Amino acid sequence: MFQLNNVKSNISSILGPEVEIKGDVTVSGDLLIYGKVNGDILSKGEIVSAKGSTVIGNIYAHNASISGKIEGNLEVESKAILGVSSHLTGNLKASIITIEEGARFDGMCSMIQKKTSRSNAKSTVDTSSGLNAANEQV
Repeated sequence: MFQLNNVKSNISSILGPEVEIKGDVTVSGDLLIYGKVNGDILSKGEIVSAKGSTVIGNIYAHNASISGKIEGNLEVESKAILGVSSHLTGNLKASIITIEEGARFDGMCSMIQKKTSRSNAKSTVDTSSGLNAANEQV
């Protein structure tokens, strides 16, 4: 029934193909979606949407591998993969972005720095002169 060919085996939650959720979903681990979600998804782990799945809402996760249809923004702390059968209608933010040939993407794309890099950059700004790196008054 479930095909986990390219999916890590440490998936902690699965929404089967017959499951439809109306409302926001929060999960502390990884989530594999075969069904339909009408609401935002927040995960501290990885979100994997299988071919044929649908999410109408925003996704916030550490990593994401998309093979289904997403109507909303995808914001990922680390790596986002849009697979060959994926269709993302919304904006994409991630540190690492992979868009496979055949994927459909309608939106804006922006690369973000990982949190560790961002905190290191803040600590290197010289504020002794009262100006930051962009020569703005601090």
